Amino acid sequence: MRRAYFAPLLSFFILVGCSKMCGSGRNDMTPEQVVQTYLDISLNMTKVQQKQDLMKLTTGNLKNALVQAPDDVITAAFIKQNYKLERYSVVERRDRTPRETEITFLLTYRNLGADKKANPDTAPKTTTENTLSVVKEDGAWFIRDVLGKKTSIDFLLDEEIKAAPGPGIDEAPPAEETGPDEAAPVQTVPPAEPTK
Repeated sequence: MRRAYFAPLLSFFILVGCSKMCGSGRNDMTPEQVVQTYLDISLNMTKVQQKQDLMKLTTGNLKNALVQAPDDVITAAFIKQNYKLERYSVVERRDRTPRETEITFLLTYRNLGADKKANPDTAPKTTTENTLSVVKEDGAWFIRDVLGKKTSIDFLLDEEIKAAPGPGIDEAPPAEETGPDEAAPVQTVPPAEPTK
């Protein structure tokens, strides 16, 4: 008897939940949500046609770059790469005008390359902090441009790096030899002015 009531109740919650989430359109997305959606698509692309999804989130310079990128470039940059996202966070939002803002985000991921079986623990870890210009056009937010980028890549090395032996503390480094035609540079001191 309980099962008969449970199924319609579950269907009701799914319908209400979907109508709230599915009803929110592109115009309801915040600048932060647009950036997060762009990153989610770009890091998980499986086909070139998804470039259209990225273009729907962009305008200006960034959209032009996507439009002009040939399919082989999109394939090499997005599809053939294998990423494992470790961290994403919005660092700062700076509202410049009611229709323009800057979103700075921090992204940490492992680049596994083209090998789908690569071990994420040994893959290079990339940490990037980007600032994006996000503008509102026709009631929706779009990413216009990348304003600043700081990226660091940590590679896991198989061998320990050892410094080459150098001169000891009491030893001076070897002097540079000069040829017969070369004179050692002489530092000149301007003459002192005569005193009166």
